[in-house]
Amino acid sequence: MRPFAMSLSAAFAAIMSASMLAAGGPEPRHVVMISIDGLMPSVYTEPGPSKVPTLRRLAQEGTYAAGVIGVLPTVTYPSHTTMITGVAPAVHGIYENHPLDPEGRSGDAWYWYARDIQVATLPGAVGSRGLSTAAVSWPATVGSDVDFLMPEYGRTFYPETLHLLRALSHPRGLLDTYEAVRGTPLPWPLTDADRTGLAAWIFRTHRPHLTLLHIFETDSAQHDHGPGSAEALAALEQADEHVKIMLDAIAETGLGDRTDVVIVSDHGFLPIQQQIHPNRIFKEEGLLEVDESDNVRRWDAYVQGSGGVGFVFLNNPEDRSIRSRVETILTNLAADPANGILNVWGEEDLRKMGAHPRASFALDMKDGFYSGSRHDVLRTPTSSKGGHGFDPMREELHASLIMSGPDVPKSGSLGVVRMTQIAPTVAAWFDVGLSERADEPLALKPAGTSTR
Repeated sequence: MRPFAMSLSAAFAAIMSASMLAAGGPEPRHVVMISIDGLMPSVYTEPGPSKVPTLRRLAQEGTYAAGVIGVLPTVTYPSHTTMITGVAPAVHGIYENHPLDPEGRSGDAWYWYARDIQVATLPGAVGSRGLSTAAVSWPATVGSDVDFLMPEYGRTFYPETLHLLRALSHPRGLLDTYEAVRGTPLPWPLTDADRTGLAAWIFRTHRPHLTLLHIFETDSAQHDHGPGSAEALAALEQADEHVKIMLDAIAETGLGDRTDVVIVSDHGFLPIQQQIHPNRIFKEEGLLEVDESDNVRRWDAYVQGSGGVGFVFLNNPEDRSIRSRVETILTNLAADPANGILNVWGEEDLRKMGAHPRASFALDMKDGFYSGSRHDVLRTPTSSKGGHGFDPMREELHASLIMSGPDVPKSGSLGVVRMTQIAPTVAAWFDVGLSERADEPLALKPAGTSTR
């Protein structure tokens, strides 16, 4: 949203709020949703070993999920879009982290752009009421109609990328103003401390009704060092400190009694060791060809790895001969335990799971194995020690949810819930609607009840 439109929206929200108060009605609520990438429920449902007093206190004061069943694949961009739409990837349009790109023409692009989302979003619905919104590093928000926005975007680690991020943020000069307030320039790449500091400043200064914040050093630590590692525990403890910074910002505004805090995550984690690249076999079978630079120049079948699941695409899905050949290849690959394939899913399986509608098959990997997209080798050790993307029904892949605030009864565990229920629950607090295909809100229990 451009600065002029932003100011109109903010002014309308202020007028609306003042009118409601003058009429004796309640002032609109505030919701701060913080995503801690890769946060697993055991961090706040079980004692130790990480020291996360803020997360545990929020869970005790409100309600929490023993686990959140996510979407396929259990990766960042589809999951975060589900958390603000209430629908599965097949419906909202952010199918994976990366768009399908066998030829590598996109320069390793991600689903950065809000225009790819095909249904109503929580920020859009809240904004349609004239209420103000903010998002800091929330996936798939480049170009989003959010009042105070620093989207998640970054092609390289070169500092010039920060200039592009400034141009993509709004209102114009948002990051420059924040740098002036904090007294030092922002670094590149940004840290979770930078992202949290910006979100806290936006809340203190502009008091948006809906604030979305995504922090992800917890994810990086688990990829690099493995879930449960000393580095992962340290990152979790730092994330807890970032949540406290946001709570302090809420308290400073005096809006604590009108602000709900929602802590979410996108997926869990599993240790990984091996990676399989079925494109190697497709190449041997003449279903994929490369040029002199080893880039794909023609393909009948292609596997795009999404961590613990690999989506298999056919260039011509109507070609039954190719489909049959590919199915046979995948079945033979799965028959060898060394390849780590647990299941080969077909289109009907993927349809039921709300996954990529363009995929003809998918490989469901065993624990410890990852899918990959290379075509020069069949199996390799993984470069990471931890990963995700696997079937969301696996307990280790369950995501997290903690809710605390005036709309949340102090009622303990909700048990295991669906990720698609999060956005409808928050939408109900604002009395706004989402897609007709969105899930039902969570049935928050009265205080004192439990599912244990």
